[in-house]
Amino acid sequence: MNLCHLNILWSLDPGVLRKLSHQIQSMRKVLAGHDTAECLVVVRGNMQDAVGTLPGVSMIPVSVPGPSLVQEALLPFMVWPKLEKRLSNFDVIVTRWAIASPSFLAIVKKKAVFTEHHTKELEEISLARGYKPYVRTLLEKRYAPLILREARGIIGVTDEIRKYELGRAGIDCPSMVLSNGIFPEDVPISSHPAFDGKSLDIVFMSSHFAPWQGLDRLLAGLNKYRGEVRVTLHLIGRVSPALKNKIQHMAVEKHIVFHGFKQGKVLDEILSSCQLAVGSLALHRKGLKEACALKVREYTVRGLPFVVAYDDPDFPPGLPWILKIPAGESAVEISKIIHFVEKLRTFPSVSEEMRAFAEKKLSWTVKMKQLLDFIRKNI
Repeated sequence: MNLCHLNILWSLDPGVLRKLSHQIQSMRKVLAGHDTAECLVVVRGNMQDAVGTLPGVSMIPVSVPGPSLVQEALLPFMVWPKLEKRLSNFDVIVTRWAIASPSFLAIVKKKAVFTEHHTKELEEISLARGYKPYVRTLLEKRYAPLILREARGIIGVTDEIRKYELGRAGIDCPSMVLSNGIFPEDVPISSHPAFDGKSLDIVFMSSHFAPWQGLDRLLAGLNKYRGEVRVTLHLIGRVSPALKNKIQHMAVEKHIVFHGFKQGKVLDEILSSCQLAVGSLALHRKGLKEACALKVREYTVRGLPFVVAYDDPDFPPGLPWILKIPAGESAVEISKIIHFVEKLRTFPSVSEEMRAFAEKKLSWTVKMKQLLDFIRKNI
C-alpha cells in the first residue's frame, strides 16, 4: 500500500503543520517499511517559503494567475486537476476535508479516498460573513453529500463530528473516530512554579483567537474579578488588531501579556512560567460539545493543568488536572479557577502523571495504528 495524507491548507497554522509532521513520522514507524506513506501539504504559491522544512512533509505550492480575489475563487476548483498527476502514484488517499467541489468529487470517484473532519463544516462557515462563506455554503450543500457517499470511509476527530458527517452523507458508510494525538519525543516536560497563593500565571495558546476559542469569556471574568490573587494572562498566538485595541481599553489590560506567535525555547520558557493553561471555552458557538484540541494535548504532555468548556473523548471524567467549566456565554469565574489551582497544591506529582498519561494514551504511534487498521479493512 502506498498511502498519501493530503492536506490542502489555504491558511497556515504552525501547530497543524507540526501535527502533520508528527503524524507521518509515527505512521512510518508503524508501517516499519512494509508499506509507504507520504504527507502532502498544498499551500498557496507565495506561502511555501514561510513554512520551512518539516520532517516527512512535502510542500506543494499551487497558484493560478490573477489578483488575490480571483485566486481565492478559482483555487478550490483548480487544485484537484493540478494534483491529479501527483495523486496517481498513491493507492490510498486520506484527505483533510477541503472545500467541496465538482473536481473534489471527481477524484473521490477515481481513487480510494478517506475524508478527515475536524469540525461541523456548515456550522463553522455560518460564523463568517461575506460572499466567500455564502458560496462555500452552496458548494457544501450541493457536493459534500455526494463526496461523502463515494468515499471509502469517514474519519471524525470526535464521535459528535463522525455522526454529523454520516448525517450529511445520508447513508451508513464506514467511519471511525480518530482524535488528535501528540508526539512526546518532540515536547519537553515542563517544570512549573508552585502556586504561592499570591500570584497566578495563566497561558492561553491559539493560532488566532477565533470566536469559538472564547477568549472574551475569560476577559469578562478577569474584568469582574476582585480577589486578592494577582492573575496574569499570557496570550500566545495572533490577536487581531481590533481585539487587541479592545483589550487595551479594558481595565484588565494591565494583567494581559501579548506574546504573539512563539515556538522553540521561547515557547518552552513561557509555558514553564505558568501554573495553568486554557483550552477552548466557546465551541458551542459552532455547534460542538466535543473536541480534541491539539493545544490541550501539548499542555498534557508538558504536565501543565488546564481548563476547558467541552468534552474530550481521550480524557475520562474525573482527571484531577482538568477543570471543566460550563459552555455558554457567561463570564468565567476566576475564583473557581483559583480554587482549582489551590487544590492542585495537594497533588505534587501532577506533571509526571500527566506526562505518563500522554505517552500511554495520546501518542500518535498508537493512533496511527488504529487509522491503518481502519483503512486496511475498507480498501
